[in-house]
Formats: sequence, C-alpha cells, structure tokens
Amino acid sequence: MTCLNLNGQQSWPQKTPSFPLQNYNFQPSELLVLEMLRLYCQNYADPSSHAWDKVFVLGEEELGPYDGAWVVSAVGGLIRAIRNGRRRSFEFIVSCCPSCRQQICTTELNALWLVQAARTENIVAMETAAVLTLDGHNTKDLVLSAQHLGSVLREAFPEERHHRYKPSLTGYPGSTH
Repeated sequence: MTCLNLNGQQSWPQKTPSFPLQNYNFQPSELLVLEMLRLYCQNYADPSSHAWDKVFVLGEEELGPYDGAWVVSAVGGLIRAIRNGRRRSFEFIVSCCPSCRQQICTTELNALWLVQAARTENIVAMETAAVLTLDGHNTKDLVLSAQHLGSVLREAFPEERHHRYKPSLTGYPGSTH
C-alpha cells in the first residue's frame, strides 16, 4: 500500500513500484473498477478507514443507485476471489491524492488487464491475466468472478461495447496472411 503524498508525508511503510496510468489504454469502466479495487484494498489494510463505504458512494455517484450497486457488488466479488486465491500479498496504491491516482502498480495492472479481458470477452487473455494476478494458483474462481464483472460492465457501460476483442482470421493480430 503506497501513497506518495499525504499531507506532505509518506503515509504507508511500503513503496510499491508504479507506472504512469496514462501509458495504458483503459476504458472509463476499467478505471472505475481500479478506483473501487483500491478502496476495497485500503479497507482490508486499514479497516478504520471505512473505505468500503467510499466504494458504494463512488458507484452511486458515477452510475446511479442501481448500476452503481451492481458494479460495486461485482468488483467486491472480484477482490474476494483475488484475496482467496492469491498466496502473496496484493500490492496496491492508495487513492489518497491526485498524483497517486495517476499511477498503477504491477499487481493492479494484472488485475485491470483481467477486467479488460473479461469486459471484451477475450478468454485467452482473461485466463493469462488470472494466472498473473494470482501468481499461477487457483484461477477458476477468479475467472468466474471476472466473467461476471465483465458482463456487468458491458451492461452498465453500453457505450464501450464497440471495444470488443476481435481475433484475426489467422489467429495472429495484425497478420497480413
């Protein structure tokens, strides 16, 4: 759990290597999931933060009471599957300041690639991202929860439906044969 700047001081003892979020082409739904995942993780790491409540507020503010609750629930299922399947700690960046929110660490990146693959219904990428997210262990439940989240995101964000995975005829993206 990392914060680069909280009232001028580093607030968490671990420093997670991170990368600029702008380097990746994530859709608004995926970025919302990232923010929710971070809040859920913050709550697990520091229950007194009551960050779980912020997840519900964020969902309702962004999507309204129905779709917001639906996405919050599906993201909660995803983080539970990660927690139950992962053998090592899940590093994340605390969303406490604007500069922190513009970074992404490796474990978050793997989880977000999983969400992206699920949203676009790319089964091979989903299974690969699940292995990376869980360090190769117990991926079945994670894939199922990711598929559920992907279906929820397709319904809650219909404008992103045109961003679906389309394999090439030869099976190799960009192939001219």
